[in-house]
Amino acid sequence: MITYDNISAIYSAGFFLSGILNNKIWTNGVVSGASVNDYLPGSVGSESTQKNNKIYPLFSTDEPFSKNWHEWKKAVAQGATYYDGDKNGKYDPIDHNGNGMWEINEDRPGLMYDQTYFTIYNDAVPEGRRRFNGVEPLGIEIRQTIFATENLFGLDKTVFIRYSIFNTGLKADTLKEVIFSIWLDPDLGNHEDDLVGCDTLLNSGFTYNEGPDLLFGEKPPVLYSTFIQTPIEYTGDIKDTAVIRYDNLTEERKFPGYVNTKFIAHTNYYTLPWGYETNKETERNRMLGKHFWGDIIDPCLWQLGEVFNDDCIRINPLFWYSGDPVSNSGWLNTSSTDQRQLISTGLFELVKDQPQDIIVAYTFGEGYNNVPAFAVTRERVKEVFREYNANFPNSFVLSDLPNDPERLSYNFTLEQNFPNPFNPTTTIRYSIKGTNYLANPQNNELLDTQMIVYDVMGRKITTLVNEPKAPGTYEITFDASQLASGVYFYRLQSGSFMQTKKMILLR
Repeated sequence: MITYDNISAIYSAGFFLSGILNNKIWTNGVVSGASVNDYLPGSVGSESTQKNNKIYPLFSTDEPFSKNWHEWKKAVAQGATYYDGDKNGKYDPIDHNGNGMWEINEDRPGLMYDQTYFTIYNDAVPEGRRRFNGVEPLGIEIRQTIFATENLFGLDKTVFIRYSIFNTGLKADTLKEVIFSIWLDPDLGNHEDDLVGCDTLLNSGFTYNEGPDLLFGEKPPVLYSTFIQTPIEYTGDIKDTAVIRYDNLTEERKFPGYVNTKFIAHTNYYTLPWGYETNKETERNRMLGKHFWGDIIDPCLWQLGEVFNDDCIRINPLFWYSGDPVSNSGWLNTSSTDQRQLISTGLFELVKDQPQDIIVAYTFGEGYNNVPAFAVTRERVKEVFREYNANFPNSFVLSDLPNDPERLSYNFTLEQNFPNPFNPTTTIRYSIKGTNYLANPQNNELLDTQMIVYDVMGRKITTLVNEPKAPGTYEITFDASQLASGVYFYRLQSGSFMQTKKMILLR
């Protein structure tokens, strides 16, 4: 269960995995809310009751080389990540300098943000004990890492889950036409007033309330369930390149001739006069965006939704409820209830010993003043994508350490303000290019820096920054309390660098 403001928000969440083997469908998963529990703790072939088959935690408050750092050796043996500072090819958290502080030439565990949890499990539950008949263990192993922050502005309402999925080759060297789906039982406060939909531009399914909520009150939050990183699939096209990212201490991996698969379907569960059925075939149909018996539904006729201000014939039927609840346009879910959702990746192959790394993010947003919760949540999801696309630059920040290296290098950047839209304040983050000599700041080269806000007519509204700046990353807050709603622009000029971005004040 995940709570928001100490109120239930996600009652249960998990995944389904399905593919084709010997021309037959297989489907398994970890979906306790649907009595599907096909995985056991540990790696393939291990005893699930072994004491090392557990959850390994890390916290940003852990002292360097403390118990959690050393316990992480067992996690690394199961596939957890780490930083190899001494470049010897193994994880050994040793204080080489004997000063009780971590330094860049020493190993450290794969801590992401403020807290990280690693565990491993595999599909070892025998066929006779599974909910879906005719599905046996296939030798699939999943190394799962959960990470989150409560202190980083813009990411503090998100929980990340990385699924690193291995085919160990127990039944086949290649499992084909595999699809991975987030399964979700969201309960935003009162569980009976939820509506669902999907945002195809943000690889997301979303959950929201029909109106005021019994527990959250007048302004219930919105939940986005998002594929941040999807599996990779071979195309053979030299113009294609797939990317897998880990953290800012680990270089991203690129795969020429591959693409990251697309978000291909969103469905929900329902009970109508024809009943409800679940087995390996019906679940795969849902994962592919179809009715459980395999037909593609018609948005023009579907009883649980309606198309507003659009032609229902034009709607893609695989993305259930892909409309915009804010503008009341497109295909919308119109029957609030205790919802279940499936959000699916594109098809891919699970090749023996070639992991597929998927990252899911659960992000909450709550409205304030007259800025709707949807606008806030969408902007938070965009911030999550910005963080991912930059290889998680804030997952570990060297400058937060008591023993910083002697110098750090920066490039020019001007980030999108957050939140956006905003009312009345927003934060702008930017970086000044150059080398910051931490031990000898007198050697820093200062650049004349200006940040000015303009209205849509190009008239200067205010100057936020006007002074020489040393290389580094900065944040500034813009207060628009005295301004009217509308579009504004902020421009950063530092040395030869100049960039402008748009922001929206919405009262």
